Amino acid sequence: MRAQSSVAPKNGFPWRHAYPAFALSLLLLAAPSGFGEPAAFDSSRLAELYERMSTPQYEIGIKLVSLLGISPGSSVLDLGCGTGQLASAIARIAGPQGKVLGMDPSPYRIAIAERRAREGLSFSVGGSDDLPRLAPRSFDVVCLNYVFHWIDDRRQALGAIHRILKPGGKLGISFEDTSRPAELDELIEQSAKEVLGTLPPGLFLETAPLGLAPLKEMLRKSGFRVVVVEKTESEDRAKSPEELVAFWRASSAGRFLSGVSERTRRRILDRIKQRLTRAEGGQGIRITSETLLLVAVRSGEE
Repeated sequence: MRAQSSVAPKNGFPWRHAYPAFALSLLLLAAPSGFGEPAAFDSSRLAELYERMSTPQYEIGIKLVSLLGISPGSSVLDLGCGTGQLASAIARIAGPQGKVLGMDPSPYRIAIAERRAREGLSFSVGGSDDLPRLAPRSFDVVCLNYVFHWIDDRRQALGAIHRILKPGGKLGISFEDTSRPAELDELIEQSAKEVLGTLPPGLFLETAPLGLAPLKEMLRKSGFRVVVVEKTESEDRAKSPEELVAFWRASSAGRFLSGVSERTRRRILDRIKQRLTRAEGGQGIRITSETLLLVAVRSGEE
């Protein structure tokens, strides 16, 4: 099933896309608490590349935002805002009387996001570990668009989000259910094993699984009530292995296949590209995906 989009990619990026089928199935990568130290691997070049290539994630974010009931005057936190495209769209809904804050741990991405800053829209470098510096009960909505998988201590993050949401406030999360193995995940892992023999513990490949049932239970224990779960199935085609690998690098803030030498990383990438080329068959690389959109309400008056 295709969920075809009519939104044209910025700068004419040539993927035929609907939603990001390829975008995160391999980029649900391990990251330290607070979704990591992206500045250690990120760069202004990768941030600019992500700005040009992140239209699929933006489109999913717009769909998530439509479920959150944001209205003029709302106060919204976009946690893991990247280069600020979705936060800017949210600010257009909230209006100048609203308050939209975009936070991302990469200063390179925030530097781009700040070009969009205006009345009612601001940006700050920070991740989930920095939420305690925000005032309690200060937001109507918190949005995590393809972000929650980056967070190591997910329960702690949900507790911090509960604290800064007003009673009855909403939390929106978009994610792929990674409790089931994906074909591309297996391709990456097998390519790395062919080069290395065994996978060294420092090699950056994947996060702990994120499934719907465990997430709903985690939310319940953190004081949230799930009110909406929508599933979007999508099919995509990347034109070449090079385009796919470039997106993985940009979307992961440079962490993709980090933890090994540059020479070893290139050998793994060459093997990945060889496998992807065989899968391409002259018609692009076909990838299918399921994206889940979840909305939860902060329970209680405490």
